[in-house]
Amino acid sequence: MFPAELDAIFFDAGGTLVRVDYDFIVALAARRGIAVDPARMPHGDAAARLGVDRRLRAMRAGADSDQARVGGYFEWILAGAGVAPEPARELAAEIQAAHHEEGLWRVPFADAAETLSGLRTAGFATAVVSNADGRIRAIMQAAGLLPHLDFVIDSSEEGVEKPDPEIFQRALTRAGTSAERSLYVGDIYTVDVLGARAAGMAACLLDPTGSYEDADCPRVASLAELLGHLTGSR
Repeated sequence: MFPAELDAIFFDAGGTLVRVDYDFIVALAARRGIAVDPARMPHGDAAARLGVDRRLRAMRAGADSDQARVGGYFEWILAGAGVAPEPARELAAEIQAAHHEEGLWRVPFADAAETLSGLRTAGFATAVVSNADGRIRAIMQAAGLLPHLDFVIDSSEEGVEKPDPEIFQRALTRAGTSAERSLYVGDIYTVDVLGARAAGMAACLLDPTGSYEDADCPRVASLAELLGHLTGSR
């Protein structure tokens, strides 16, 4: 499933170690008289990831930026959670404004800290490589994950974004290892898997809702499952 000899496990941040603050969105929707079922939010998130994939595949060269790719993400989440198009558009604009102010990818997955800690105990280097806006290190700190990471690479600081292989190459250099001995874990195929592969790395998708069943790469339903795969043979 994964390369036999690995030194470093690199992670995306949003959608992989931390997720969107669903409670915030549900509460904001309720204040606007829009009922959103919290149980449907993960499926809305999955629909949004697939939306990013579709958009990236359709983009012309030169139109490729993270901001361009993820525009509409919150509208896709709401639509995937069952909100009608018109209220979804209006509410998504409010959510986007709140994200700009606060950063809504901020809730750590329940097994994130345990997974990172377990990987480091098993001898792996761990790091984040994220398309972000300068806040990801602070988000990792607030989520209690920064102590379990060797370093954080934020695209806004690097001036290069996934899926450009250069940002992955910088992570390899910083970790002092090779692409062949590294694994990248993300949640969006065209950004994370194809980007890592372009840098020569193996890649895995975190896919808790089974939305990527046809993907030609390893998938795990949880970070705890990933930890089990990577440490079971050590």
